[in-house]
Amino acid sequence: MNLSALGEFGLIERLARDLPNNPGQVVCGAGDDAAVLQAAGPDQLLFTTDMLVEEVHFSLTWATAEQVGVKALAVNVSDIAAMGGRPAYAVISLGVPERVTVEELDALYRGLRRTAREYGVNLVGGDTVACPDRLVINVALLGLVEPGRAVYRGGARPGDLIYVTGSLGKSAAGLFLCRHPETPVVPEAAAFARLAHLEPCARVQAGRLLAAAGVGAMDDISDGLAGELGEICRASGAGCRVRAGAVPVDPRVRLVAAAAGCDPLDWALYGGEDFELLFTVSPAGAARMEDKMAQAGEAVSLIGEITPAGDGMKIETGGVWRPLPARGYDHFLR
Repeated sequence: MNLSALGEFGLIERLARDLPNNPGQVVCGAGDDAAVLQAAGPDQLLFTTDMLVEEVHFSLTWATAEQVGVKALAVNVSDIAAMGGRPAYAVISLGVPERVTVEELDALYRGLRRTAREYGVNLVGGDTVACPDRLVINVALLGLVEPGRAVYRGGARPGDLIYVTGSLGKSAAGLFLCRHPETPVVPEAAAFARLAHLEPCARVQAGRLLAAAGVGAMDDISDGLAGELGEICRASGAGCRVRAGAVPVDPRVRLVAAAAGCDPLDWALYGGEDFELLFTVSPAGAARMEDKMAQAGEAVSLIGEITPAGDGMKIETGGVWRPLPARGYDHFLR
């Protein structure tokens, strides 16, 4: 069987079957943004890992080595944020081709150190090996969360409201400009989009506040809004309805999209790597959550609601409801 017959998520499901987990030690294993582990101390452990491969997740043609270091750690921190936790300890493993210079690796570690300081992460070790042709960076990250406070993908219920933090489509806009630097767009919009793609931010404060507010389900938007909605709906046994006009897109992204001849909604739904938080909350808890987020300066947007599983995923554009494919980035489907 070829990998393309399964796709990335089918492969993950296949490999994760029957993994040995001691229920006295593992609260939640494979299948969410991070594993939740029982620890001896007052907090539970969150454990996640992400691998970045040159010319798949980044390109040194348009990213500096320092920016690659920033991104490598930030995407892992985002997984911890999506569980409502705080990042704590990381190890870094590198596969390094011969053409990469010592100075480039120094710069990569400047980015890692800068990001670690920003989020309070201790960098405590790793491994380095030779790699034939591409630079590979793998980060394994431990986080901490109060017992019973971790937020999973499977906690959404029909009637819950769907929100996102920040704005969407900005990373896809930045990637487009990296690939098409000749695109005529105002410098402020171009700089905003490029930085969003090259140096993403993890929403740790927002995740902590949302976990404390008792949100039902949460995920970080790494593979696009539609794909992450699909993950929450599958895990929760539910459907959803989303209003396209409510999906937050920054005006600067709209400027880039207009110059590129692209649909900014398509970037928001399917572009990925925005690393904002997608979450659900009961109608009774929505006002309190919005107040807490506003007081902290965290922008949130109400984009839809959770429905019964039989309703599927739908999106409203121009007064018409249509199916919303749960499509996101898949490493094995082309």
